[in-house]
Amino acid sequence: MRRQATRTRGWSDERFAHVADVALTVAGLVFPPNRQPSAESAMRRVMSALRIAGPEELLHAVARPGDARDALLAELTVGESYFFREAAALSVLERELVNGRRASEREDEPLRIWSAGCATGEEPYTLAMLLRELGWQHHVHILGTDISRPRLDAAKRGRYTQWSLRGVSQERINRWFQQRAKQFIVEDSIRAAVRFEQLNFISDDYPSAANGTSDQDLILCRNVLIYFDLPTVAQIATQLLRALRPNGWLLLGASDPPLADLVECRTLMSPSGVLYQRADAEPRVKAQHAVVSVPWIDEHVVPDWATPATSRDDPAVAALEHADLKAESPVAAPVIDLNALTAYSRGDYRTAAEYAEQTITLGADEVSLWIVWIRALANTGDLARAGEITAAAIDRHRLEPELHYLHGMLLLEGGSVSEGARAARRALYLDREFVIGYMLLGDALSRLGDIAGARRAFDNAVHQLAHAVDDALVPAGDGVHASRMRQIAIERLRGLTVRA
Repeated sequence: MRRQATRTRGWSDERFAHVADVALTVAGLVFPPNRQPSAESAMRRVMSALRIAGPEELLHAVARPGDARDALLAELTVGESYFFREAAALSVLERELVNGRRASEREDEPLRIWSAGCATGEEPYTLAMLLRELGWQHHVHILGTDISRPRLDAAKRGRYTQWSLRGVSQERINRWFQQRAKQFIVEDSIRAAVRFEQLNFISDDYPSAANGTSDQDLILCRNVLIYFDLPTVAQIATQLLRALRPNGWLLLGASDPPLADLVECRTLMSPSGVLYQRADAEPRVKAQHAVVSVPWIDEHVVPDWATPATSRDDPAVAALEHADLKAESPVAAPVIDLNALTAYSRGDYRTAAEYAEQTITLGADEVSLWIVWIRALANTGDLARAGEITAAAIDRHRLEPELHYLHGMLLLEGGSVSEGARAARRALYLDREFVIGYMLLGDALSRLGDIAGARRAFDNAVHQLAHAVDDALVPAGDGVHASRMRQIAIERLRGLTVRA
């Protein structure tokens, strides 16, 4: 695969750019301008941990395989995970695999499940626990892979802190873990059910029976493809789809780029989120749950929403209305630390971000607190960190329109305009009266040159605001009143007229 050198502009020292080139060549990781600050911070953490004096010494250390390179790749990718993460997504295990096998009387065939990008092992261990809870008594192969050797070593040890168990019921903790002081050790039979292997996504040694990556019934690869450019995503997706059995499933994360425009595949929407199958998968004759095509993943699909009412006539929207999209609500802490909200309201964004992070770290999970954290980070200019937190928040609150809106705003700021438009559509499918979502979609489509689509979006914003009280705050508008937002939408429309 041909690799292009990383531009040195945007780095405090050009040698950090050359370190990024190593990560690009070795692992396919890319660092657009909005991610360079967080990448450089990661490099400095590696330098501190390994007592490396400067970027020149770091570049020399990571130029060859070893501990320094392993530490670098671990720091450059978010290894954050926790047990039973996003119950709605994990429901694909019961709905599509266990129930499907039982319905077809094929329970005696071994299940093959692959957690690709498994970090420190919480996800594959969760899969083993869920299968036991579902009463699956037949053979199963569960594989966890990651590029980071230190993370895999931690996964094999199976020792975790309370942070990896946030939101997990005490009953489950008692069932699947042994507590020793402040550590929670995975029960032996669960550890024995999972195999861990190192795997580099840009390599060509998968799918293969030799490393257990072929003929998978289910592959979970959540929030991993965000680190690659689209040609690399296409290459990885092609290999992952080849690794599936004919009717196997590939589940990505909410922040991963859609695959429909990149590779040949079947794209479906389910209560678990976006699912992919090989293009030659057999059509489902009788679905266990509503499964429909996802219109927002197609960059060229812009529903003609002249008014909110007409959107209900769109077949794809109507299908989504009947799909069971209710996610299991995560466990929330009983008290919100109002200091974060107070600091944000007075414009002290750094303090607001610190309070929000501390409170969520202690177990709070209110979506409003996540939103304050994201907005505060963005307002301080830390767009890369804001993007990472947005991905984690969407993972927890998949059906919250404002999170998808914030995701889209950050994508636009980073220059990913098409992806920003897709995020706006996700928000609008969840709430057709979401004014700020129409504004975002209009801005994105305007940048893409789709003047007609942008005009429809701004028209919808004006329509939604037509009967709003002038001094009413626009939901998710960060303090903007309806009268001002209406004026902005009209100005956008006038600008489009001039451009046309």
